[in-house]
Amino acid sequence: MATPDHGRPPVTFTIDGVEYTVDDRNQTAAELLALAGLNPDDHDLAIVRGNSGIEHRFADNDEVHITPGARYVSIFTGPTPVA
Repeated sequence: MATPDHGRPPVTFTIDGVEYTVDDRNQTAAELLALAGLNPDDHDLAIVRGNSGIEHRFADNDEVHITPGARYVSIFTGPTPVA
């Protein structure tokens, strides 16, 4: 039986420093946030490249092509309580 990525091995990457491994290398940003236990309504996903920081911020329905060793971060976008 073929895998979703035509026989490619699973890919490992991080979100907020936590390592994840998936078989499907193409997922939406919302799916990746949910994988990390985050609510896509309150978070955005961004990819980090090198030491320069955030390179691209994804919308929830953007398809993300995951590459081995990719680093992603979540960005909180929900309401901030006023103290």
